[in-house]
Amino acid sequence: MTQIRDWAEEEDYNAIIKVLPELETSERYYCEAVLCIADSYINQGFYRKAEEWLHKIEDRGKLTGGWNYRLSVALMHQMRLDEALTYAENAVKVEANYPWGWLVYSKTLYGCQRTEEALLAAKKGLSLVPGDDELISLIDDMSKGLPFSAVTGVGEDDDDSEGGEDKAGTFCGSVLLDSVEFDMNGVLANLQTEWGIMSDRNLKDGFDEEMKTVGSTRVFYYGETVVAITLVPDKIPNNEAEYFAEANYLWPEAVEVTKTHKAHLLVAVLAYNLSPVEAGKLFVKVVATCLKQPNAIGVYVSGTVFQPDFYIEIADEMKKDDNFLPVINLIYFGVYKDESGNNAYTSGMQAFGKDEMEILGSKHDLIELHDLMFQIAYFLIDRDIVLHDGATLGNTEEQKLPIVRSEGVSVEGMSFKIAY
Repeated sequence: MTQIRDWAEEEDYNAIIKVLPELETSERYYCEAVLCIADSYINQGFYRKAEEWLHKIEDRGKLTGGWNYRLSVALMHQMRLDEALTYAENAVKVEANYPWGWLVYSKTLYGCQRTEEALLAAKKGLSLVPGDDELISLIDDMSKGLPFSAVTGVGEDDDDSEGGEDKAGTFCGSVLLDSVEFDMNGVLANLQTEWGIMSDRNLKDGFDEEMKTVGSTRVFYYGETVVAITLVPDKIPNNEAEYFAEANYLWPEAVEVTKTHKAHLLVAVLAYNLSPVEAGKLFVKVVATCLKQPNAIGVYVSGTVFQPDFYIEIADEMKKDDNFLPVINLIYFGVYKDESGNNAYTSGMQAFGKDEMEILGSKHDLIELHDLMFQIAYFLIDRDIVLHDGATLGNTEEQKLPIVRSEGVSVEGMSFKIAY
């Protein structure tokens, strides 16, 4: 349990998930162990599995705010809001001074369209932890009337039990800027003239009626899908963009150019009644339009930094062919060598509700691995095919490559390993 507590403190959820189900935990530690694995599953997006484990200690757990809070979160992320509300309400009844009970109670009330009660619950939670950023943001977002998905990050049935569905239709990235300025209105106008993208919530035309300006953030609706563009007047922290820029083997100057950024735009698309493919295309169009601003120097997305001209060139193919799928702008295909051989991996498949993929220790050259991975990813996304552990796939009827689902080597979380 000491080791498990250390893993929890370090947020090493994979380690907890891997070891806990195999332990014969003593009665003394059983409830704590179950809460640890429930937390791990929730943080990894396995909400049904978290629910399953929490029910193992229901008799004792239902008397605590923490257990009710966790079960409510697991149910909320499955969009079972009525059930989630029951447990959230119980969390604040059995432990009125537990702030996170009030947090999830507020969210579920908001999801049930009980906004005034939701605001009161959030304010009660904030009184218990004054200055808490999450509760402050929650109150602010609910006060603005943002959609439930935008407020909570919860999508319809977003459980990740077989491969990343919780992230399906959610795309985000950072457009790097070499100066702290941005013509937001110009971008919005260009989206309309270049791509025909304009807010049509409630079948109304034009940005003015539906646009919400929150400081340096613009939020608009494309149908029911939320598009948000936020100007952040700082570099991406911890040299994160510079680190991942090193992975772009197609742009030798990526790191040096990335180092010059002084601000960035956060671009996000949260799909509602829009398929992940259509949401991905919308995201690429918005990012490509932002990249045409004179101070845009790159875009950090899908585990690398892309050159503006390259990204825009791929995006423009959609103008020639409505069915064109800009996979290269949405998925990064990494390749590398190690002592086991040549390797390849994807980064970005989870936005389509699918696990990332890896080829490990192959004898085929890196270019061949890259091309194969691209073809497979394009096929899976275009046909919306879900892989399953133990199945096979290939580019021809004769080619049958075994696949195994297990903890990722080059990527976080679970991945499908393709034997090639």
